[in-house]
Amino acid sequence: MKHFLIINTSFFGDTLLTNPLCRNIKLEYPNAKITFIVNKPFYEVALYSDGVDEVIPYDKKGIHHGLKGAWLFYKQYKEKFSSGFEAAFIIYGNERNIILAKLFGAKKIYAENKSILNILLDNPKNIDYHGEVKVQNKNCILWEQYTHKPFKELPMKFIPPKKAYVSTKKLLNGKNELIGICTVSKKKEKDMPVKTCIELIQTLKKQNKTPVMLGAGKPSADYAQQLYDNNCTDFINLVNKTSISELGAILSQCKCLISVDTGTMHLGLAVNVPTVCLFYISTQQHLNNWAPTNIYNCKVITQNISTDNILTEMYILLEEKS
Repeated sequence: MKHFLIINTSFFGDTLLTNPLCRNIKLEYPNAKITFIVNKPFYEVALYSDGVDEVIPYDKKGIHHGLKGAWLFYKQYKEKFSSGFEAAFIIYGNERNIILAKLFGAKKIYAENKSILNILLDNPKNIDYHGEVKVQNKNCILWEQYTHKPFKELPMKFIPPKKAYVSTKKLLNGKNELIGICTVSKKKEKDMPVKTCIELIQTLKKQNKTPVMLGAGKPSADYAQQLYDNNCTDFINLVNKTSISELGAILSQCKCLISVDTGTMHLGLAVNVPTVCLFYISTQQHLNNWAPTNIYNCKVITQNISTDNILTEMYILLEEKS
């Protein structure tokens, strides 16, 4: 049995966008074992991603911070990984992770890195991406370096556990016709204007839909409070009330997700809920890299992101699904 290592210690969406690589590995080697080293806060993202067999959390802001922390991580797992790996795939060419893969005995290592550490890699210094710029597909091209075969463009696939559906049942309170709304990202300029969100919630309620506000962290909580301060209260507020697996379970029960460009948007795509993707930052390069392709059940809006346009695209998606 072949044992492969994937290391991606980036963020929510980045972790999900690595899943097509995992799925391509299993397509070629169904019995292979995939170990995924992931940034600790996003442990569940990797754990419930299709094809992943084992997840190891890397606490880069805690005990694994810095060089000392990386050495501690190696000592923690060197015995566990003493048999090594057939190959390791390092997302974003992180140099610390390249060294860890080498220390853990990976026979081959694939990553995009042009530093001196390129001597540790088994791919060319300049990888031929065939003009591909989509992040998820560029990740899969690392697999091409190993197989010398074209990758298959596969969607992300996240499978929430049964326990997540059980634990979120009370949160939904028997409501139906759920429409998920995610308005906050890591960048303020990518967020949905509060006025638009209020109009969206009010219109959805008139159309007998149940708006569900999603998000995590203080910016999302502050945003929800702004809605309350503007007498907009007719929605289910799940901000900071779900784990990642529970969020996946909620999304899979929604009729549609309306989301700005953030991890929740990618999770909606990964559970195959119809998704209206709002790109308030819409430079061509950003869209080329991060906007979902037509393999997903989604609509992307980059201009004139009004309530009317959002709902028009939502109903087109819902009609196509039916």
